[in-house]
Amino acid sequence: MKFQLVKLKFYSPFQISKGSVDYTDIDEMLHSDTIKNALFVCAKQLFGNEINETFFDDFLISSAFPYFKDDFFFPKPFLKLPLKIKDADKTEAKKLKKLQWIEKSLFENVIAGKETEICKNDFSKDGKFLSKQFSKLDDKEKRIVYKIEETQRVRIKYDDDAEPFYSSRIHFAKESGLYVLIKIKTENQEFYDKILKPAFGLLGSNGIGSYKNLGNGQFEPEFVSESFTISFPQNATHQMCLSLFCPTKKEIENFSITKSSYQLVKRGGYLASPEDISKMSWRKKSIYMFQEGSVFPNDQKLTGKLVDVTPEGLTHKVWREGRAIFIPVINNHQKSEQ
Repeated sequence: MKFQLVKLKFYSPFQISKGSVDYTDIDEMLHSDTIKNALFVCAKQLFGNEINETFFDDFLISSAFPYFKDDFFFPKPFLKLPLKIKDADKTEAKKLKKLQWIEKSLFENVIAGKETEICKNDFSKDGKFLSKQFSKLDDKEKRIVYKIEETQRVRIKYDDDAEPFYSSRIHFAKESGLYVLIKIKTENQEFYDKILKPAFGLLGSNGIGSYKNLGNGQFEPEFVSESFTISFPQNATHQMCLSLFCPTKKEIENFSITKSSYQLVKRGGYLASPEDISKMSWRKKSIYMFQEGSVFPNDQKLTGKLVDVTPEGLTHKVWREGRAIFIPVINNHQKSEQ
């Protein structure tokens, strides 16, 4: 399966808020629905009324995953991993539980159900990443792909004392960043070149995530010219989503949730760019979606749906993308749902 690949080369830290009052509690995943909505807003700013709701129908997009040098990482699937750590004791064997990201070549073995031996040095220092590249680096070079740092800030209230608080932000290491995979539904290269590329450019200048007015979340997009290919297994038993997934009513009725391995995530948040600035504090309707890496039986084609999350009283529609990119996987060991 081939995809268009866009690297997001961040030159400032970024923060993805979980919507809680604790500013140190941030999301380490830049989700597909956030990216697609942000691209829609940017395309609307660039092309005006030429952009409408059909923009959401023209392509599918993955969530943003990390890269480190030449390694592209994928989220750990919600299934029993066919990985064995060489000469590991009981403590080291628990590393697989902490693992979040798997490099492409190892990931292809995992989704094919292929038993693969790895070593302790294949893990990053923070234990979140797995790559054969790490074992080839010395301690000085073996850095984490990103780190989370807390910064003290001050909240100024009228007629009251200043209130200090801490805010967490993600900083990427050198030669690291995020990437997204794009599937143009109609294979319309003109849409990709004339609409999506300029939208990515504007989004990079504006920034993505929280506190963009402070310079957070700014990046330079790099459009990889050659198609990005993932090797998939034959005779797949299951399918895994690379985006957030909100199933249609018919899909919920037809697929077996007991044979699925998944995690749900609540999606809400404030309006990003309402026509009336006084509505910036309005919240979108919240919904639950299946998280990236969730695994479902392969007995039906899953797509998902676009969800209307417009707050009551708003005159224009607000959408949340729940249609996902799915890839085939082999699940030799059924794992109970999360």
